[in-house]
Amino acid sequence: MIGAKITQAYSVENQWRQKLIWLTMAVSCIVFVEPAPYDILVMLLVAVLFSLNLRVPEESGVAIFLLAMFTVGNLVGTLASDDPGTTVRPLATRFYMVASWVLFTSVIAANTESVMRVIWKGYTFAAVLAATWGCLEFYDFLPDMMVGDTFGRASGPFKDANVFGPFLIPIALHTVAHMPYSRGLALVANVTKFLIIIFALLLSFSRGAWMNFLFAFGLYMIFSIYSAPSNKDKLRLITLVIFLSFAAGLTLLWAVNNTAAGQRFVDRATVFKTYDLESGGRFDTQSRVLREIGSTPLGLGPGMSPSEFGIEPHNLYLHIAIEGGWLAAISFYLFLLLTVVRGTVRSRLRCNLQTDLHIVLAALSGILLQSLFIDSTHWRHMWLLIAMLWALTIAIDRGRASDNNDVMFNDGLTDIK
Repeated sequence: MIGAKITQAYSVENQWRQKLIWLTMAVSCIVFVEPAPYDILVMLLVAVLFSLNLRVPEESGVAIFLLAMFTVGNLVGTLASDDPGTTVRPLATRFYMVASWVLFTSVIAANTESVMRVIWKGYTFAAVLAATWGCLEFYDFLPDMMVGDTFGRASGPFKDANVFGPFLIPIALHTVAHMPYSRGLALVANVTKFLIIIFALLLSFSRGAWMNFLFAFGLYMIFSIYSAPSNKDKLRLITLVIFLSFAAGLTLLWAVNNTAAGQRFVDRATVFKTYDLESGGRFDTQSRVLREIGSTPLGLGPGMSPSEFGIEPHNLYLHIAIEGGWLAAISFYLFLLLTVVRGTVRSRLRCNLQTDLHIVLAALSGILLQSLFIDSTHWRHMWLLIAMLWALTIAIDRGRASDNNDVMFNDGLTDIK
């Protein structure tokens, strides 16, 4: 009797926990206000779940040490700054990003397949909402109060089109992952969802996001084809790539020739724009930042690079180094390297989590490539993907250690099984 009551209580607690996680992900696209609803819910999850004995996985010890050094470096940069008041908000944001990583790593690692299913569902809702919003916004189907200063680019419920586009990419890959398992109306729904997301991505007119998607999609398909269990499965995936490429190409061709976006596509198709190459532009600033890093070991302090150089460095790796100093930079570089190596090494292992790992690793790799040309330090979904990758690799290692065949030697996707 007592055991039944304990089981029932645990089930109720697990249900509301999953609903809260779903809600957090579902509103993750609404970031035109700060603090965003996502931020409030993440801090609520931190307070509630850790008070209910959520544990940080022991396997993340090295990562936590590196992130602690990253935060210390930023704190030192704040103390050494000429204007500490300006650094307070970006410093707090970096502390928060680290806290969100700890939260999602812990909660996913504690119940990996179940929580991943909830996260994907919530994230999918957010991505479709954002993509639809962005398309309606671009073609003036929304009231002015729902349209930001987008400079002729779709940004959806984001402040910046350059963040809006990359936010959609993990769900584009996740949708592709469903297609080989879909039939009939489910397949039509997945193809439609994919095309809506890709169209919104195109309307963001973010060259970095386009590059991000092409790289992430290509990497994901390489992972999938390489790990496919039979030649029949490999052929099915290759056929899928050809079909999706053809469908996306037709969508782009239609948009260029039949909508107001046509000229904009032609204009943005240039690899480098004048403001990238001119004095004081993107690459000139990066060159100046690189020279300055060598003589600024403590960093300028979080948020100080615009006042020093006129604009942000437009490079995650330089941004971290110039503002957080050498300690923050080296710690963060090692953290990212360790993250990617963990994911790559385990990407070849067949398991229920393999497809999820492929999606996350490909999407994160796309962001890290794009980060050569943009400051992604405070991107919420980047920190989420890093947490997902850590939790997935921890779960895979635990499955191997316990020799659990249900976890380690079955193919599939967590929200399909």
